[in-house]
Amino acid sequence: MTENALHQLRTVELDFLATAPVRFTYEVELPASVEVVFAAISADPSTWTWFPGLTDGRYEGDAPHGVGTRRAISREGSAYRETILAWEAPNRWAYRVDESSETTFDALAEDWVMEPRGDQSVLRWTFAVDPQPELAGLIAGAGEVIGTVFANAMVSFAEHLLATA
Repeated sequence: MTENALHQLRTVELDFLATAPVRFTYEVELPASVEVVFAAISADPSTWTWFPGLTDGRYEGDAPHGVGTRRAISREGSAYRETILAWEAPNRWAYRVDESSETTFDALAEDWVMEPRGDQSVLRWTFAVDPQPELAGLIAGAGEVIGTVFANAMVSFAEHLLATA
């Protein structure tokens, strides 16, 4: 997909995670330390084989990666270009979507927060969006669907963490 085919989303910062018109937050316990979870989430996106539908991913630019780094992702036929907003090892990793082949959202950001729980961790994921006006009601009511995608991804992620331990 060429960059010309991508829809430009509104540029948002971390505060959008608290002020977005539609926000969903989900939490899961994972069988690994926050350090291991953070390393797996912030790793080269091509290693995200545990995330359903992800077909391609890469960081743009040379390592080390951190705040301001761009990512390119392909998932289920859609393309996304993102900018990392938070890279606070081992507890927080967040990004916004800058461009997408879909026109569903005016703005989108995700926040991945890890907290220790014994020798395991708790991951809290926030999906914050400003949908296109004609889709606002549909997106606001999509919490169960989005939650199911997250839950399925986290089952696969937990299996990935156990297999690579």
